[in-house]
Amino acid sequence: MGQSSIASYNGIHAIVGARIEIGDGRVLEKGTVIIKNGLIVAVAVDAAVPRGAEVLDGKGLTVYPGFIDGYTTKGFTAPAARPAETDQNADNPNYASAFMRETVRVGIRPEIQAAENLSLTDEVLKGYQTNGFTTIMVVPSGGDISGVSALVNLSGRPTRECVVLPRFAESIGFSGPSGSYPSSLMGHIAQVRQTLIDANWLTKLDKSFQAGGGTRPPTDPSLSALLPLLSGKLPAIYDADNSAQIGRALTLSSEFGMRSVLAGGTEAWKRIEDIKAAGAPVLVALSFGAEPGTSPAKPDAPKPVDAKQDAAKTESSTADPENPAETAERKRLYEETLKNASLLANSGIPMAFTTKGTASTTVFMENLRKAVKAGLSKEAALKSLTIDAAKSFGVDRQLGTVEAGKIANVIVTSTDFLDPQMKVKMLYIDGRKIDPGKGKTPPTFRFQFHEDGGN
Repeated sequence: MGQSSIASYNGIHAIVGARIEIGDGRVLEKGTVIIKNGLIVAVAVDAAVPRGAEVLDGKGLTVYPGFIDGYTTKGFTAPAARPAETDQNADNPNYASAFMRETVRVGIRPEIQAAENLSLTDEVLKGYQTNGFTTIMVVPSGGDISGVSALVNLSGRPTRECVVLPRFAESIGFSGPSGSYPSSLMGHIAQVRQTLIDANWLTKLDKSFQAGGGTRPPTDPSLSALLPLLSGKLPAIYDADNSAQIGRALTLSSEFGMRSVLAGGTEAWKRIEDIKAAGAPVLVALSFGAEPGTSPAKPDAPKPVDAKQDAAKTESSTADPENPAETAERKRLYEETLKNASLLANSGIPMAFTTKGTASTTVFMENLRKAVKAGLSKEAALKSLTIDAAKSFGVDRQLGTVEAGKIANVIVTSTDFLDPQMKVKMLYIDGRKIDPGKGKTPPTFRFQFHEDGGN
């Protein structure tokens, strides 16, 4: 089942005789998937295998839509900061509006585009491909407003070919570089609000100027980059795990009339009615750590933002293991977190998954099995990895199910996707066949050009 150079040129593949999970609840117990030029062209029990196709014998194997990671900072390298962003004493009128002359906007970089700063190394690709992930939402992070996320296929192809959606949402995190201004949570919230107020001010000033007003608006890349967010063309994607962070995100969006997407949401079950009222999708993290009373916690819990939560986490991690009451309380909280995905799925809130907070995709899959054991249905689990994620990002016409006409993001597994022994035997990403068991995959390009200029 190794990779063939022939398929790289003719782009025709056939997976024959496999069990096919369409991804929306439908199943073909034995069928064939035909892939041509990066698209699925047929899915049927009796689909004819085209001449010249590279055939994969699917006997005893299962085909799934490729899994989607709804939020990750992997695969992104931030461009160098402008001098004014690192100089605490700078007063840079070129990049600060009249209301922010005394600030340097540390952590305010909405103009950054993840699609223009991708760093999809072999380590990143293999880490995902091994467990069946074919697509990731790459999100800029590390600041109050960090830039625009992009949905990317993990094919290893050049940026112009692997990006599915170049602009999805503006990333807001209420955080910044250590030791920089602002240095408190209240300061971060104030800086975000002021920046959004300034962007609104710039919009009004520009409209007035275009209508004949005398004041010419300043050239401000950061504030201009926020106009799609404030006009509703792009949602805000918030790094929000606990109840307070979720409430803060929803309040800010309501104040400025913005759409919301919540990433993390480990305590989203506490805010179900608020989230439903806002119509916000939740990209659910499965960062559980070890069960209290069994072994030391794994380093996969989300980093808290609030000082009070920091203290609670520290106290919890140093708790006396011989204190039965404390262990019981920690276990209760742990079990509540396990049920979070199930409660959200049953509430009808749009839901996808994120590997945020987990050490690896292997740990993520282990935790997904725990969530299913805690009440999440197997069908909901698969949909949240595939079609529901695609719907949350508005790309369900292209991704999320194994159907003719969609991008050929397909995985072939040894057994059920929730089986602890499951192995990904093969992936097809944008129609490119990739064996996750092999080492570094040489680059192959969709377009082959000849000396005469043809292709």
